[in-house]
This record gives sequence, structure tokens and C-alpha cells, in this order.
Amino acid sequence: MLAASFIAMAAAGWHWAKATEYARKKESLDTRERELAADLARAERENRSPRLFPGRVYELTFSMLEYAVLGELDRLRALIQAQNQKTCQLVLDQCLTVADCILGGRSSRWPPSDDDLRMIAAITSSSMENPEYGQAVADTSASIVDPAIHDYLSRAVVRGERLDDVFPAGDAAVLPVLITAAMLVAFFPARPWQGHLELIWKLETDDGVNCSALRCAQLRLRRTSATAKPEDDK
Repeated sequence: MLAASFIAMAAAGWHWAKATEYARKKESLDTRERELAADLARAERENRSPRLFPGRVYELTFSMLEYAVLGELDRLRALIQAQNQKTCQLVLDQCLTVADCILGGRSSRWPPSDDDLRMIAAITSSSMENPEYGQAVADTSASIVDPAIHDYLSRAVVRGERLDDVFPAGDAAVLPVLITAAMLVAFFPARPWQGHLELIWKLETDDGVNCSALRCAQLRLRRTSATAKPEDDK
């Protein structure tokens, strides 16, 4: 009897050890598969994005806009604060470019008339009440009034003024993301905002130049020229 009990206990222990080992290996494989799926999804998005700038810039732009749409403002602010100044500026250039493309598609001329800008600002503001937005955005949308959106469009997008000159220091990075996200939702309601963003990133001129990459390059050139120190007159 003792021998039989010992054999049964040993067999149970062996099966338990094998089950534990199997569970550990399965968890490791599942984790690896999830990481691989995430890598493949990231690579797919990067392949669809213009490559003039690092792929991480497009990933960050997508994530920030997603946080804005979902109303996850704390995560949005944390992600912005985690970036160095250069990377953050590249992301904001992407937001300006997306807003520029939407604005150009909704205006009959360039630069748009002030009436057009005010109408687009009003539509953008009202879109923040869209159920697609998180409650946090609905709660704070009153602070993002039409004049602030109008300033973003007229001064930052159309005239190319620095965001620090358009918005208060604490809002200069957050408001452009929120407003651009609202425009993505407002002006292509039949398409998910993610599809609208991808469509903009794929736009090309008649000779095949990527529009968003070109616009971002123009923004960088304008910013560099504005901050360059003039040479002393001789």
C-alpha cells in the first residue's frame, strides 16, 4: 500500500511539474506572439506613412491623436512631456500638416477667407460633443472655444506663426493635438478618424511628392529661417 501511494504521489508530482512547465512555455509563446503582432502592426503603419521623417514620429502622432479622441488627456500630457523638444516639435508639425490638409479641402481658395475660418472653427468646436469622444474632452471642450480654434487655423496653420506665440505656454502643445483630432472627426464623418489620418498621410501631388512630408519640411524650413540669427551688416 505504501509503495502504491508513493508511486501515485510521484506520478501526481510529475504531472504537476509538467503542467507548470507547459503553462510557463505557453505564456512565453503567447507573450511572444502578442509582441510579434504589435511589431507587425507597427511596421504596417510605418510602411503606409511617408518616410521623410522617422517612423516613431508618425507613431507618436497617431498615439497622441488617439488619446485626444478618447479624452485621455492625462495620458496625452504625459506622452508629450516624455518627448524631447525636437521630437515633440516634429509631432506638432504633423498635427499642423493634418489641419492644413483638412483646411485646404474645405476652403474654396487659399488662403481661406476669415468667414471660412470661423465656420470651420465652429464645426470643429461642435464636433467635440461627438459620442466618439471621451467624456474628458466633452467636459473640457468649453475651454477650447471657437476663437482659440480660429487662432490655431488662421495664425499657426495659415500664417505659420509659432505655437508658443498663439497659445499660452501650458497649452501650446496640447491644444494643437486636441483641435487637430477634432478636425479629423468633424470633417470626414463617414470614415473613422484613423482612416481619415491615413488618407491624409497618403496624399500626393500630381508629380508624386507626398503632401504631408512636403508640408512638414516647409514648416521646418520656415521655423529655421525665423530663428536664424541675421548676419551683421558689413
